[in-house]
Amino acid sequence: MKEYEEILQKTNNGLDIFSYYLGPDCLKKKFKSPFRDDDNRPSCHIYLNEPVGKPKFYFMQDFGDSKNCGNCFVIAAKVLGMNIRADFRELLKRIDLDLSLGIFGEPVGAPKKRVDSLAIKKTYEKAKTSSIKSFMPVMQSFASWEKEYWNGYGIDEVTLRKYNVYSLRSVAFEKIDGKKFNIYGSRAIPAYGYFFNGMTGIKVYRPTAQCRFLYAGNLPNPYIFGWEQLPENGSMVIITGGEKDVMSLASHGFPAIAFNSETASISRDVMEKLAKRFKKIIFLYDADQTGVKESEARVKEFKEDFNVSNIHLPLAGTKKEKDISDFFLLGKTAEDLKKLL
Repeated sequence: MKEYEEILQKTNNGLDIFSYYLGPDCLKKKFKSPFRDDDNRPSCHIYLNEPVGKPKFYFMQDFGDSKNCGNCFVIAAKVLGMNIRADFRELLKRIDLDLSLGIFGEPVGAPKKRVDSLAIKKTYEKAKTSSIKSFMPVMQSFASWEKEYWNGYGIDEVTLRKYNVYSLRSVAFEKIDGKKFNIYGSRAIPAYGYFFNGMTGIKVYRPTAQCRFLYAGNLPNPYIFGWEQLPENGSMVIITGGEKDVMSLASHGFPAIAFNSETASISRDVMEKLAKRFKKIIFLYDADQTGVKESEARVKEFKEDFNVSNIHLPLAGTKKEKDISDFFLLGKTAEDLKKLL
């Protein structure tokens, strides 16, 4: 067993490392980033990543800045000011010493834990048991006002069907702990289902609800919307911010995909697959601060190995004027977008 694997095994899959270096805020469902002063609204959370055939580990997601995302080793290195690539073994030794794990030698005393590790573990176990076990959707035909909503972005019913998007009358959910709840679609709070893997997975989108998204069932890993609908090859493909953006772009003649958020990490494997099929990869994120920052970061990350670029939309960056869907809703055309390419 490798030393880092042994550390994960002795620290509840890295959760103890997060709790030691980040403090009690890790107990919260969402917490403010310890690395950003501008995080006025909590945008971080830690979740258990369970890759198929590999050891599970906890991962920190920062929806405000992808540079602050990472597993326990990445975050510990940031806290300690260490270079994880150049000093990885020294980092492991420091973690071993701080948490008194006894991997590189005899443990020296008890670790100075900043929070109750057991309490954190119970919190995450509770969250895990409250996850959704099953769902039962009731679909309905798109009403005229729903078609009008989607048509505003250039998305017709044919496109919605192509991307497995349906209007929902209701969805009944059952959690692993046996608790049940329902959501209902209405004119005040419409509900739409993005379905995956033969209708066995769903992402519910409620554009006017306080909680806009719900997930259940067999979802793709990594989450990529629009992958199956891409052409075999082409001159370019666009990576954009969300599902509606993908469909709006496709309706205007631009092949596109989206990950679960603009701060989601993109693997080299995905980039390599795209590069084999498309001559150019373009990042087209929102016109707000996060979108601009993340598109620049992705270009910087991949420009040495792939033909990548990004587009900054000439929009205000406000809630109603920030993404490519809004761009088309405001009356812009495919020709207007081509001028920005």
